[in-house]
Amino acid sequence: MRSLLLLLILIPVFVTNTYAQDNLANYKRAKTLIGYGNYKEAMGLLVPYMDDTKFGELSKYATYHFAHAGYLNNQFELASTSLKPLLEAKSWRKLDDAKYLYALANFQKKDNLSALVAISEIKDANLFKEAEKASYIFLKNESVSFLTSNLSKFNANQGFMQALKEKLESQTIMSTDEKAIYNQVKSAKIEDGIAKKEKNKNPQFLEVAVILPFNYSGGSGVNNLNAHNFIFELYQGLKLGVDELNKNGKKVNLRTFDSARNPEKLKQILADPFLEIADIIVGPVYPEETEIVAAFAENNDIPFINPLSNVDEKFEAYDFAYLFRPSVSSISQGLMDFSRKNLEGKRIAIAYSGATRDELLSKQTAELAVKLGYQIVANKSVNEKDIRTFFSNLNVSRNSNPKADMVFVFSDDPNIASPIFGLLESINVDLPIFVMDSWLYFNFANYEMLENQNLRFIGNNSVRLESPEVENFKNGFYKQYSTFPSFNAHLGYDLAYWLHESINVNEGFDLRKNLDKKGFRKGKISYGTNFQNSKNNRYIPIFKLEDGVLIEK
Repeated sequence: MRSLLLLLILIPVFVTNTYAQDNLANYKRAKTLIGYGNYKEAMGLLVPYMDDTKFGELSKYATYHFAHAGYLNNQFELASTSLKPLLEAKSWRKLDDAKYLYALANFQKKDNLSALVAISEIKDANLFKEAEKASYIFLKNESVSFLTSNLSKFNANQGFMQALKEKLESQTIMSTDEKAIYNQVKSAKIEDGIAKKEKNKNPQFLEVAVILPFNYSGGSGVNNLNAHNFIFELYQGLKLGVDELNKNGKKVNLRTFDSARNPEKLKQILADPFLEIADIIVGPVYPEETEIVAAFAENNDIPFINPLSNVDEKFEAYDFAYLFRPSVSSISQGLMDFSRKNLEGKRIAIAYSGATRDELLSKQTAELAVKLGYQIVANKSVNEKDIRTFFSNLNVSRNSNPKADMVFVFSDDPNIASPIFGLLESINVDLPIFVMDSWLYFNFANYEMLENQNLRFIGNNSVRLESPEVENFKNGFYKQYSTFPSFNAHLGYDLAYWLHESINVNEGFDLRKNLDKKGFRKGKISYGTNFQNSKNNRYIPIFKLEDGVLIEK
């Protein structure tokens, strides 16, 4: 039921030559903090700019953003009070936006009459339609007596009329007066529908709800996030991609929520009206959260995509739940397809870490390999202390005859990778060893030092590391954040462009249909994805380093 209001009213950036850039630094930072969900700090930064004697017209925008942040922070009384001076500015060109936000704040305060009066004064046709949808959502549980007594005042509001119609229809018996009123409202219908966006409609904006556990280890806000917070890194890349899309004339509206890995907070987020109009939900990532969001997405016909995980065990029952990266079964299938086509020998040894993904990968790969006629000579959970023993038991040493024809190592742990890399540096053995592409990012690994380039890297939304697009991304990221991007930042950036290519005005907003039609597509900075007839990325390239260059084999 993607059926509600556009909460993030897009206010054009206020540009003026009147104020020095230094004077606007905190104003711009405040707007950025609102996007990050740090509403309280943003409000504090905006207060000085609300002085019209110093900042003139800018003060109106600052007041609007202050009220907007207050609304998002559930301070509805403060938001409503702050907006009142703007409603008196008859000539302000964003007056209708202020009235709309004022109406939302009053709906939340249960002051439905004030909200309806404000909506009745909105002149912008598109915004009035959104306000009608809001009216329906907030009034559908209102009493029949309130609705009937105010019918003559607000009969131009189709949301009001539909709420009244449904309330009357829910009654088993209608009085004579109620029947007469029903005859007036029975044809009420909100354009574009209440239950969900029509599939044949192309709304102007792509609405993206981002629900991520920024504070997954406690805390609040973004100021105290660890510099290597992998969730925040993902978001930074995603935000940079969306900013670029909007600068290039695309229309992507990103709304961010911090679930804090807290089920109660997550439930509050899912009750936010923005989730009613979202075209897609990105995140969260932890299993206890993804199950809740997957069920919500299914009930409301909203695609939900987990941006990081490879584990789809609990997603199979949901039609609207996706993984941006390959699932465990896709990786297993891709790995065995490559082995059958490119390698001789039937003996496979598998080492895996204790991570859920890696345990599932070892199990499913072994089962598939046996079905295909391979022999599993070892399948063992390893750590940094016993990984050398694992290879020793396979007789992997200088000028030896290993007991396996290929080795699969399922782990993203650098503590497991480091001793393997050290072992390969010290011996000369021509044995294909398959590892995850995350090993390419370990700063201790100098692959050119290996005498035999026998490592194969399993693609997992792999980045085209030496491409001009990646260099441009790195430069843009550094310019924006004064640091270089991690892999998760690369992933978030690529996701931003994938979202817009998959759901947009030209292609339509049916994600499943668009993915099936497109098939394989090259990523903005990745090697590509393929979601055809799949709810995860089925493209699993296998890479090898040749003369310092990553080559798809």
